[in-house]
Amino acid sequence: MTDQAARLSAEEIQHFEDLARQFADRSVSSFLQGEFSDGDPSRLGEVIDTAFTIGIASLPDQSASDNTYGIWGPAAEEMGLLPSVVLLRAVAETCGGVAMALHAQGVAGNLLLRAGYQDTSAPRRVALALQEGFTLPYLDRLLSPVDRDGQGITTRAVSGPDGHLINGEKSFVYSLPDPQAYLVMAASGDGWGLYLVPADAEGLQRIDPGPRTGLRACELRHLRFANLRVAPSARLGGDRGLQIVFRALSLSWLGMSAIAVGIASGGLTAARQYCSERYQGGTVIENHPAVKALIAGSEARMATAGWALSALAGRDPERLETVGEAARLKLTAMELCAQAVTDSLQTLGGYGYMEDYGMEKRLRDIAVLRSAAGSSIYLKQLIADIDRKGRA
Repeated sequence: MTDQAARLSAEEIQHFEDLARQFADRSVSSFLQGEFSDGDPSRLGEVIDTAFTIGIASLPDQSASDNTYGIWGPAAEEMGLLPSVVLLRAVAETCGGVAMALHAQGVAGNLLLRAGYQDTSAPRRVALALQEGFTLPYLDRLLSPVDRDGQGITTRAVSGPDGHLINGEKSFVYSLPDPQAYLVMAASGDGWGLYLVPADAEGLQRIDPGPRTGLRACELRHLRFANLRVAPSARLGGDRGLQIVFRALSLSWLGMSAIAVGIASGGLTAARQYCSERYQGGTVIENHPAVKALIAGSEARMATAGWALSALAGRDPERLETVGEAARLKLTAMELCAQAVTDSLQTLGGYGYMEDYGMEKRLRDIAVLRSAAGSSIYLKQLIADIDRKGRA
């Protein structure tokens, strides 16, 4: 965290929160109106365009004037990670899917900038492709993507004088709608390489995984590379591949935890409003002991996750220790926030499962978020391995 980030005042942090809430109230809320439980697909484009215009969605361009606030954008170099965390959390209070799309854009854009990409014709919408199969790489594969027997990460890039040849597959790539390029983490030699691949490149197949439970405002694709050739300049970051992977994981889990806290916070707000208006037994149900217990439990869990989130926002995302802390945060925050959403939904009784009240969407979104980019089983294994390595 920079000195300037450490000196961010409560007023400055509140400014970021207000900016995101205004965006959510004016653009995201209207997108969610109507017959669509996850928003009107025909209106998603204008929501994202507005996010770019006001600087919430970041551009991977250091010289751009409209990404002052952007989630994980250039402002993160000056003010640290906390503003992006605040923005994500506030947007997710209204829609976790939109927040996830902005987060995916921000992580990829941040990596592009950190890798030293300075081309003014940089793609506007980018997405990170790291995961293979149903899980992210475990610690041994993070540290060494190819072992002595040639096994390991299956997406490989072979470099030559006329460019790089990429073969393999990537799974569960989240993004804004219609990304223009992908940042592909591939095994190159015995280390990691980061490659900028145009979305329309010959040899790239984009596969729709089919119907999804939640986070539907965020595009999701599997990628398949078949003798895909890119220019020599497509490899970014030099030999800093491992640090870039660490940054990708730290930011991904930190942002997802912020989204989880936002979803839980939005659920709690909705539950409190319902309970203050619904009468039963001669009084509003917020006075009933069982409802009090549900609301209090939800608030306590959400607050605990929020404190942990703020504490981690000041760490260096390129350190292995931070990767372990971010994994702990995602593991813990998801469990706390999922239970907080469940408790909030229970205050509505059977109505909580109806689309009209929006609580079932929060339940679906948090369920998908828990398994995205690392299930609880994966996270526990990774945490244990990093801890053991630190004690070795």
